[in-house]
This record gives sequence, structure tokens and C-alpha cells, in this order.
Amino acid sequence: MKRILISEWVPEECLRPYAGEFDFTMPDHEKYAFTHKELCDMVGDYDALFIRKNKGDKELIDKGKRLKVLANFGVGYNNIDWKYATEVGLPVVNTPSSVTEATAEHAVALLMAAMRGVARYDRELRQGIWDSPNFADVDSEIYGKTLGIIGFGRIGKRVCEKAQGLGMKVVYHNRSRASEDVERKYKVTYMSFENLVKTSDCITLHMPYFPENYHFINEETFKMMKKTAYLINTARGQVVDEKALARALESGQIRGAGLDVFEDEPNVTPELLTLDNVTLTPHIASCTLQTRMNMCAEALQGITDVLRGEKPYNVINPEVLYK
Repeated sequence: MKRILISEWVPEECLRPYAGEFDFTMPDHEKYAFTHKELCDMVGDYDALFIRKNKGDKELIDKGKRLKVLANFGVGYNNIDWKYATEVGLPVVNTPSSVTEATAEHAVALLMAAMRGVARYDRELRQGIWDSPNFADVDSEIYGKTLGIIGFGRIGKRVCEKAQGLGMKVVYHNRSRASEDVERKYKVTYMSFENLVKTSDCITLHMPYFPENYHFINEETFKMMKKTAYLINTARGQVVDEKALARALESGQIRGAGLDVFEDEPNVTPELLTLDNVTLTPHIASCTLQTRMNMCAEALQGITDVLRGEKPYNVINPEVLYK
């Protein structure tokens, strides 16, 4: 029987469809996860490794002499040395489909909270402050504003549709421009990065993280943005220079931001914690029970497909399957 090691507890319900076909090992408590050292000590006896939060680095991959597949709990996989995995012929699977709806919803929730000052007003009321000015230019209407989407994949497209439902005009930038049919379907306009930054009333990030995207949004970007603009990030923390963002927010270079991801999680740049014009959530865009269950199912489907000799749709390095 093929053996699958899971780095952190998942509900038994996720494993039930594979009972009798695969043998699973995972921590026996919801609040516990195997450490990197524990995984390194154990992984040599397993055919598959399902990672939640841990790093899938070269050391761990080398220890997994029997590994036939490595899975990540999430659409992003910058915690895995997937290039080395590819070199040694190890397939890596992720969860690209199951996170789409929840992440897009949370991006729009952050957009609305930031642009309408929801979190700030909530904090003030809890402190006994009733600040309801008649003509203050503090927040922004959403209807009629331009949303710039950077990264027009699955999540970017769903954010586009939801934002258009709020009456926003949507423009986008992507490494590869979409086809005319896609642009027509989603009623979007392609722009260069610079033009999008200068034009948008709110920018939302949905690109993957690669080393070349490190601090993609930086001090120069904020200087190009409108002073009334907002930044939303539900992608990866490393694509934004957090210290430059904090300076831009504090100085009024931009009006506000909404962040679900950070450069050094679970740590947040201290300056951001003191600002009223940024809404912060702890990397929970996909945090609904149904979404997390679906993520487990998608990762396990990819794992078991490989172990059965099939080709999963969610493999990020498909070339290794054809060697």
C-alpha cells in the first residue's frame, strides 16, 4: 500500500475516499504540525508528501528517497523548491481551482473595507468615537471607479466580474496579454504596467510570486499612483515592499490599502500596525471550511493520480511526467 505523509492535521473526512487504498500519516491534533526536522526524519518511508505551511526545500526532497509526488496546500508554491524537484523528476501539485472563489471574494471584501473605511470606523466606534462628518474627503465611492488588476488568471478574472458587478471599470496587466476573445468576454482593457498604475483608483494584485517579482510594487510604483488610490494584496507578501507601502500610506502618497499577505509571515511590518488607512487580515482569503476541504480534496486528487500512474491537471511541472 502506498504511503502518504501529511505535514499538518486535516479532517478525516478528507481521507475517507482513499480508505483501504492508501496509508496516511499525519499529526493527531489540529493544533500541531510536524516540524521540518520531523518531516526530514520521516519522509524517507513515504511515497508522497502533502505540505501545509512547511517548506519543501532541497534537504527535505533529498531525504524523500521514495517520493513520487509532492503536494502543496495552496495555489502558491514559493515555499517549495519546485525547480530542484523538477531537476530530480519529482512532480509537484497544488490547489489552483479550489481557492479561486474565496480568494476573489476576500480581495473584493478588502477593497470595499479599505475604500469605504469600514475597519477604521469599527475601531473608532469601539473606542467610543462617533466620527460621522458631512463633507470629509476621507473615503471613496466604489461605483464608477477604475480597478486595475495585475495578474489576470483564475482569481483575477473572478475579481474582475465581481468588481464589474459593483459598477467598476476594469483594466488589467498580465505577463502575457489575454486573447481578444477573453478581453471581449470579460469586458476588460489591457494596459502597460505603468499606465495601469497611473490610471487606476484601486490596484489589486493576483500574480504568483517568483524571485523576479520581489518588491514588484515598490516606492517608484507608489509615486506613480494617484494620491487617492488604494492597493489590495491577496497574492504574496513579497511582491510588495512593505516598508515603502507604510511610508506611502503615512505620507498620503496613496490613500489606503488592504492586505491579506505579508513579506515575513506571521510578522507584519510594525509601521503598518499603527496606521488607520490600512486594513489587515492574517492570510485568510481561502479560510472558509468549504474552501479548505476542497483544497484538501484537490491536493489529494493530484497526489493519488500520480501514485496511480495518471497525469493530474494540477501539476506545476508537467514535464517530469513525460520523461
